[in-house]
Amino acid sequence: MLTISLVVVLAGCKSNDKEDSRITILLEDSVNYEFLNRKKASFRFLSEDSLTEEIKFLSDTLFTQFSLKADGDWTELVYSENGQANFSYFVQKGDNVVLKFKNNKPWMVVVNRTTKEYDGNWERLRNQEFYERERTHLEEFEFLWNASLDTLIPVDLSSELRLYKEKAMRELEKERYLLDSLVNNDLLSTVYSEFYKERNQFEKDKLKFFDVDKGAFDVFHATQEFLHDTSFDKHDVYLDEYSDFLLSLLMLQYPTDTRKIIENAQNEYFSQVMIYKFLNRKFQELSFAEIDQIVANESTTLPNEWLRKLVIPFNKKANQVPDMDLKGFGEERLSFQDLLSEKRGYYLYVDLWAAWCLPCIRAFPSVKELQSEYQDKRIQVIYLSVDPNHKFWDQVVQKYDVAIADQSYIVMNLKESEYLNELNMSFIPRYILFDSQGNLIHPNAPRPESREIRVLLDSLISE
Repeated sequence: MLTISLVVVLAGCKSNDKEDSRITILLEDSVNYEFLNRKKASFRFLSEDSLTEEIKFLSDTLFTQFSLKADGDWTELVYSENGQANFSYFVQKGDNVVLKFKNNKPWMVVVNRTTKEYDGNWERLRNQEFYERERTHLEEFEFLWNASLDTLIPVDLSSELRLYKEKAMRELEKERYLLDSLVNNDLLSTVYSEFYKERNQFEKDKLKFFDVDKGAFDVFHATQEFLHDTSFDKHDVYLDEYSDFLLSLLMLQYPTDTRKIIENAQNEYFSQVMIYKFLNRKFQELSFAEIDQIVANESTTLPNEWLRKLVIPFNKKANQVPDMDLKGFGEERLSFQDLLSEKRGYYLYVDLWAAWCLPCIRAFPSVKELQSEYQDKRIQVIYLSVDPNHKFWDQVVQKYDVAIADQSYIVMNLKESEYLNELNMSFIPRYILFDSQGNLIHPNAPRPESREIRVLLDSLISE
């Protein structure tokens, strides 16, 4: 199996690494970086610890090349735009690859060795030359399938789905013969052809679990087949994405049995991968203390490096200084650190809300009830508005009856706050919990109406 580590080389710098195992991807020019940034583009690949890593082209950075250290013979780079996968590209260890663009699509050119015509860019050429369209029938089927599930008004798309499923199967059969033909005509390297044929068979096997008539994917049996198939002897990006897809459905359909379903499988590696992903999702709902306990318990289940990666973002949150500037009533200004100092001795249940967030407003009665229950137990609610519109904040809190002196504030440096950026304010209402010494102990505390928050608070005040 290929293992790689990411080294981003900033513009204007040169790498001194002469190892033959390194793969270097060079952008043709800085304009390409700007294009990738506008497209919210990324490349996914397998890291040296066999977990998927991602290279993003962010607006606050600039680099014209990046390097991957390969311990195997080749690796797959999966290109995505706006979160949607587009093409897979293949590179071998020792390659120097120039990343160009043709018709606004990435094009890989290996400059230090001779390649065959369809090597590396096979998927782009397949769609362009053989299918004469951007998406395959398989991609169209999956798009239609997701659209049929996301619609608010029930629509029967079974006939269309059946048609595209049949087209996808025929196209996959055609592709298998096409790959053999390209190899026989010395247009495609065998190593690439073998990978694509394996993935081709995988896609055909996966299609059978889509029950068009019932409008359901048989996730239980699909997971059983996936985790008990020992022929998956290497970890490719498409298999990693499939494990994500299965896990999402399992947690939705079998919320209490997900862990039991994915452990003790014949394919131990992918069972571990799904356990890792499962824990990563569950950790979003837990306190730091609960996370530490689970990590200790999982020390014999997952590799130490995987466990270390799981806790890195939570350790960062726990140790990060809350760089928030607040405004209270009467133009009172203070930092969040000042607020924590003033409230020393109290556990703080912080309600992150905004005036435009209807679920936030609807939750206010439950927050008030929680405050009333614990008013005399060293627990205090802080209403913290993360609304970018500061102008009418004082009127809004009056309207919703949360204009409480020393408990209601608005963040004035919303865009600049690294703390809030790390917490991800895309999802509110959000509740975070600080202990009596001002330390963050839960970055995503239970909702105010839940039994779980009362159990947690009771455990804290009884210590």
